[in-house]
Amino acid sequence: MLSPLVVAVLLPTALVVMAIVAVLWRERTSSRDARVAIASGIVLAVWAAATTVLARRGFFQPAAGARVPPVGVELIVVLLALALSLSASPSLRRLLRNEANLIRLHLWRLEGLVFLILMVQGRVPVLWALPAGVGDVLVGATAPWVARRLERRGGGHRAITWTVLGMADLIVAVALGVMTNPGPTQVFHTVPTADMLTQYPLALVPTFLVPLAFTLHVVSLLQLSRGRWGRD
Repeated sequence: MLSPLVVAVLLPTALVVMAIVAVLWRERTSSRDARVAIASGIVLAVWAAATTVLARRGFFQPAAGARVPPVGVELIVVLLALALSLSASPSLRRLLRNEANLIRLHLWRLEGLVFLILMVQGRVPVLWALPAGVGDVLVGATAPWVARRLERRGGGHRAITWTVLGMADLIVAVALGVMTNPGPTQVFHTVPTADMLTQYPLALVPTFLVPLAFTLHVVSLLQLSRGRWGRD
């Protein structure tokens, strides 16, 4: 039987994959777009499954003497891969042109409630969980409101502010997670440490959900600031 924590992480992960595929599929206007949407869904599902398997095997837990945490390596590699995919595929960029839907995808950030519960239970450090949890909850809770008012007066500027704050929340969460995790990058020696973030199932947050959310924020920011994303 799956533990509540496993369900609390795996369920949002699966829902995020399905929601992104639904957004891509809804925006298709040609058979090529349809193929890109399906292929993107398959890649996301495989990536989520592979990350889950690696996390279960302890791949993201730092080995003794390691200079760079595996979670950090995974995060950088995935962000580069996502950026390359978007840069190389005009069809994928077009499928991500619905700004309101991109904002709504951040509803998963209500996952921050799990971080706060773990903090109260004494399983993760307050220094990480409080800003990461509160920040994610605020971003997730306000996402529908920002999306709904996007076309109203000042909606674009409001969405830009929300997007920048959402990106800042992710950066702070990752930075504090690294600095409170045992290893060469540890700066704050908290009790408990953030070691749980490198273990299954919580490791899926920094290795799958965070890079995906950050990339969606970048796409949103480009669209909102330039108004040209997906038109080339």
